[in-house]
Amino acid sequence: DFIHTHSSAKVAMQLGHAGPKGATCLPCPLPSGGWPLIAASPQQYLAGLSPTAQAMTRDDMDRVREDFVAAARRAAAAGFDLLELHCAHGYLLSSFISPLTNQRSDDYGGPLDRRLRYPLEVFRALRAVWPQDRPMSVRISAHDWVPGGTTPEDAVAIAAAFQAAGADLIDVSSGQVSKAQQPVYGRMWQTPLAEGIRNRVGIATMAVGAISEADHVNSIIASGRADLCAIGRPHLAHPAWTLAEAARIGYRGPIGLDWPAPYRSGKALLEREFERLRGGSVAAAEQANKALGV
Repeated sequence: DFIHTHSSAKVAMQLGHAGPKGATCLPCPLPSGGWPLIAASPQQYLAGLSPTAQAMTRDDMDRVREDFVAAARRAAAAGFDLLELHCAHGYLLSSFISPLTNQRSDDYGGPLDRRLRYPLEVFRALRAVWPQDRPMSVRISAHDWVPGGTTPEDAVAIAAAFQAAGADLIDVSSGQVSKAQQPVYGRMWQTPLAEGIRNRVGIATMAVGAISEADHVNSIIASGRADLCAIGRPHLAHPAWTLAEAARIGYRGPIGLDWPAPYRSGKALLEREFERLRGGSVAAAEQANKALGV
């Protein structure tokens, strides 16, 4: 309510379960030795550091599903605008989806449709209690970057399954399932994965990964590669990144860009400074063109 009272911004709640990645502390083990971990199959995330997770029983699945439902109810009561279910990066629900971490021989292992069964069960339970007029998204790892792991082609089927279960948006990340991963990094490097899902499945997507300038965001959205962009690490370095980038490109739209009242005196100053820099860049370009006879 405080956010909605003082800003036009929307706020989302992401729900996840650490699964086999829990009770892990770098660079040393937890002093207490951690706590019992669960996953799709027995596994140890980091040798010598992480406890070995045990395979979930059906009772475990029921208990965890209801814990997710209770958390979703609290998020709805608190007034969050969007709910995201985290099914990526080797955490609990991701450990069911990836063939690298799911070696079950029951109804929850084997082909992709069976590996998706429990994550979809959790999602449907959340969708049933989350207000129907509020959207839900799912974060997935669209590529494990390891031979034998989830592929972009698998990601299309994963996204389609969640869409059929009622998802409004797919948050498209990748990797972090196996330490053997060999991702190909670069500027906006995961955007092609979001683009493939958006155009082949027909569901809205969120692009993430090495998106660090407003120009990156604008080019992704304008070209139809994704519908939203998530900006993580730039905000860690600069919490007001969105406001600063809006000032840098000269955008003054109102929605989601309301400066907090105590900071508004800095807004005009920042905009004038960027206007001055843009003007200098234009003048420099004109001088260069003149020198070249253009």
